[in-house]
Amino acid sequence: MERRMCESDRRRPKYFAWGGTERRSGSERRTTSQPRITLSEGYGAGWLTFESLHEKRRLIPIPAHWEDLSQPELRTLCERAKRIAKSDGARSA
Repeated sequence: MERRMCESDRRRPKYFAWGGTERRSGSERRTTSQPRITLSEGYGAGWLTFESLHEKRRLIPIPAHWEDLSQPELRTLCERAKRIAKSDGARSA
């Protein structure tokens, strides 16, 4: 799920949650020999990302019902989130 809001300084932060590692079984199971991505401790169950033009932050664990929070409540969560390096292009874990 992704949610966007517009701030007064014209930055357009977006919030999105990554829900953790997908587990497959049977014929859907992983068949490639490439190494798996290793996540830092605590990130295996997913995280909430706060991203704007100038910065990116991640919060673990994903708060329950974050999709229903008000903008001030989301800003409070963003302040608690860990700032991470923002990559160019695609989203990274």
